[in-house]
Amino acid sequence: MAIVQEAFSLPVNGGHCFCIYRAPAADVTGIVLHLPAFGDEMNKARAMTARTARALAGRGFAVLQIDLFGCGDSSGDHAEASYAVWDDNVIRAVDWLRRRNGASVGLWLWCLRAGALLAPRVIAQIPAASLLLWQPMLNGAQLLNQLLRQKSVAEMLGAATDRGAASALRKRLLEGETLEVGGYAISPQLASELAASEFALSDSFRGMLAWLEVGPGKPPTLSPAARNRIDALRASGLTVDAHAIEGPGFWQSVEIERCEALVESSLHAMEAMRAHGISRDPVVL
Repeated sequence: MAIVQEAFSLPVNGGHCFCIYRAPAADVTGIVLHLPAFGDEMNKARAMTARTARALAGRGFAVLQIDLFGCGDSSGDHAEASYAVWDDNVIRAVDWLRRRNGASVGLWLWCLRAGALLAPRVIAQIPAASLLLWQPMLNGAQLLNQLLRQKSVAEMLGAATDRGAASALRKRLLEGETLEVGGYAISPQLASELAASEFALSDSFRGMLAWLEVGPGKPPTLSPAARNRIDALRASGLTVDAHAIEGPGFWQSVEIERCEALVESSLHAMEAMRAHGISRDPVVL
């Protein structure tokens, strides 16, 4: 299938967000917005997400990838980023996709890692949106702890052992200091928002949900945390298509990694769920 590809700047409050749009030349059957991973994980995953966006476009989906404010090639400093700012970016991106393809076309939020932490905030405004989750982070406190450990190790290697402990870094945030972690400035506001965020869906959610994880096992298995959350979602009446796929952790690898099985599993799950209208309440869709 022939596809079109466009790179452009999306106007947002305070500046613009760099976007790449890929779509079939005709007959769009669904729209997809990618909610990226956080920081360096986003950069390491670019080859994989670009490959997947092209594959989705080849199967009828119009896909928009966005660098959120203060990230990648978008305007603004990361220190100025907040959940409220990113919420605005995401909603503007959804509006752009709908204006381009029609408001009646089904929307998917394709979330990689910490991108899943933004999804519930979007779902609160668009309860019929569906979710494709890749290795989702389930709470932002986990991410913040990871960032503080990374910062602590970096400072200890630089002989700043007196300030290197994670507890000391947390104290500096509470005192209003912005910390730089791996080239990304984390403000006290963003740190507080991360610590309080969680992937949780309310009863208003009416979309479809595909949950995919990648692992090294033969066969790979879903993480215990994922299994617990999926069981809870199913107990609430939601159908969850969940699978573990053998493959590399491309979002954390120094080398460029790809996982073709993840691409194919994503396409299969999205097309199957779209065909059968699987959701909490199919009539709503």
